[in-house]
Amino acid sequence: MDPRSPSPPWNRICTIGAWLLLGGLGAAVCLAPPDLLVGSAATDLNGQFLAWRAFAAAQLRAGHLPGWNPFTYAGEPFLGGFQSAVFYPPNLLFLVLPIARAVNLSLLLHLFILAAGLDRWGRQRGLHPLAAALGGFTLALSGPVFPHLYAGHLSNLCTLAWAPWVFAGADAWARRGDRRGLLLATGAAALQLLAGHLQYAYYTAIAVALQAALAAWTDRSVRRRALPGVAALYVGAAALAAAQLLPGLAATREGLRQSRLDPAFAAQFSLPPENLLTAVAPGLFGTPTGSVYWGRCYEWEMSLFLGVTGAVLLAVALADPVHGRSARRGAGLAAALLGVALGRHTPLFPLLYSWVPGLDRFRGWSKFSFPADVLLALVIAQGADAVIRGRLPRPRFAGLVAALGALGLLAGAWLGTYPLALAPWIARVQASGESYLPAATFADPATLAAAAPQAAGSIAVAGGLALAAAASLLAARRRPALRWITPGLLPLELLAFAASQFATFPAEAAAPAELRAYVAAHPGDYRVQNLLEPNNGFLLGAPDIWGNDPGLPKRYAEFMAFSQGADPERATQNVTFRAPSPLYALLRLRYVFNRSGDGFHVYPIPGALDRIQLVSAYRVGRNRDEIFAGLSETDFDPRRTVLLESPPTPGPASAATAGAGSWRIVESSPDALTVEADVASPALLLVTDGYSRDWHAYALPGSSQRAYQVMPADYVLRATPLGAGHHRIEFRYEPTGLHPGIALSVAAWFAWAVALAWPRRPQTSA
Repeated sequence: MDPRSPSPPWNRICTIGAWLLLGGLGAAVCLAPPDLLVGSAATDLNGQFLAWRAFAAAQLRAGHLPGWNPFTYAGEPFLGGFQSAVFYPPNLLFLVLPIARAVNLSLLLHLFILAAGLDRWGRQRGLHPLAAALGGFTLALSGPVFPHLYAGHLSNLCTLAWAPWVFAGADAWARRGDRRGLLLATGAAALQLLAGHLQYAYYTAIAVALQAALAAWTDRSVRRRALPGVAALYVGAAALAAAQLLPGLAATREGLRQSRLDPAFAAQFSLPPENLLTAVAPGLFGTPTGSVYWGRCYEWEMSLFLGVTGAVLLAVALADPVHGRSARRGAGLAAALLGVALGRHTPLFPLLYSWVPGLDRFRGWSKFSFPADVLLALVIAQGADAVIRGRLPRPRFAGLVAALGALGLLAGAWLGTYPLALAPWIARVQASGESYLPAATFADPATLAAAAPQAAGSIAVAGGLALAAAASLLAARRRPALRWITPGLLPLELLAFAASQFATFPAEAAAPAELRAYVAAHPGDYRVQNLLEPNNGFLLGAPDIWGNDPGLPKRYAEFMAFSQGADPERATQNVTFRAPSPLYALLRLRYVFNRSGDGFHVYPIPGALDRIQLVSAYRVGRNRDEIFAGLSETDFDPRRTVLLESPPTPGPASAATAGAGSWRIVESSPDALTVEADVASPALLLVTDGYSRDWHAYALPGSSQRAYQVMPADYVLRATPLGAGHHRIEFRYEPTGLHPGIALSVAAWFAWAVALAWPRRPQTSA
């Protein structure tokens, strides 16, 4: 046994305490009002994830694996969109609990998983159990994590929860050849892939690989295991997650991010250098539940808070004779990751964007602060271990901390006395173009009047905490029992920070009763444009022509950009809608919903097509721009002509019989559509739903035609050529790679379980 390892009773006490805490918080969730959600109604839980989780749960309860989502973008891949997280095991909560309680319990569960992973890593390193637990607590309530509750980033939190388990398992394998640790890391990495936020999973993989490379470079004894272990870990994770990974990658080939992002778009949400100060002064730029956040980008993406006491314990670890070498490696790697998180604010951005595979597919490089946060939380735990075990820093160290604390108090007092000193800083933030506050808010004197006291108070509190930490470290040299004060201050800081980030909202905000009542009173097979929450068509009861998903189909993004006068070549997930385009008749748009100061407004849109159109005239466009030009012609009639990308077989002979024939929908579900049609001469059956290469058409008994094809029509819809006669067709959405992916995942999980249960071999120390 490591002489520094804690005694078993301490382990049991801390484990029991952790489960009691989890049970208490779980009980609080279950006793809360059943329709109250944790987060802000103005962010992604209300505008994205609530509808997705509800839709997936409804489909699974009905016995359907939801491959296609008909409620956004005129239809888009659902299972193939990673954030749907259909195969993620903890999402079973949504099958058995009301949606609000399932969301809240999921958020709580993943914070606990995150903290438990860091705690495991700390205990694996031989830290005192309270120090390891403090590291986990720090990570769960830190700036790169906890504010995502307010933002409603459900898939983010589910994905990042498993990151410390990956770090810990890879580290155990490198240091001790721990096969079980490597297997647990493999399972955790697979769960990251299944949880939905591919960007966090990728950034975790980069950080784990860099940690292994650093270990191999600095420690010859781990060289033969470190990097090969990481490679094996991620090959195994890919096999375990193949059921999601294969259809997800196939869907990506049709998605907006199939090719590299525009550099300016990829550079969005880079970490502003001044936000490094939020590591100790979290309210410097405002808080989401208090004064207005006037800093660059969004607070929940740009906060680095670890606590003043956390920073002190981190510095203690760097100088500690036991943990110093390991702490310096971890902190150095964290500093490198924070350098990458700065994104566009450093000359590294164009180099990394151009040369590191995958980085050109994501925006929001500030997310690199999270793997840095994991490493720093372990270093903080190492510092807490040193203090708890009585290895206190020298008095000179405490004096330096006290001097910095006094400086913080003076700076806070000065800013409180001269609030206009903040005005140039606010002006520079506004001029940067990276703030999402309206110009009127910056011009309002009340903004400065609220921002200056908030910033001054945050700086002063940081200074006071530094003085308290310095005093406790000095006092502990004479009275060892006082050494608990410094680690004890950190949870108080973290809880105060968490309280400033906490909000709730009613579930009805996602689909207001007035709009649901209007849709219910106007039945029909049409689409709406909900300018308030376009992703919530499922909750509203009417599919939307738009949505909120970075993985939307590329064709559709280009079409919508073109419809609003923007360059389709530079299409993104963001479109500024000025007015409904006449082209939206193709999408069956019938109503536009909006809200102003006097309530909700409904704008009827005439001319919507039916879901099925029989068309006998077509034209072939050689490319996207030629098709868009054809759609824009003043005499283009979508009821009479379809624009195709290749000649149909069989093809209509002429337009003389346009509209001749009859059709009826026999059965419809999100992933399937059965249609009967009778045509006297060849025609095109136009389905006014979104196109994907994974939609296939099959002849049913009684059809006069043996085989059918699905072609892109009018660039974003689907057309099927029909010969003369009677047709019974079943259209099915069949995600590419789904069945081989499921087979590979089942086999891989079986092999993983067998390997995990296999008797351990005695471990050898590195």
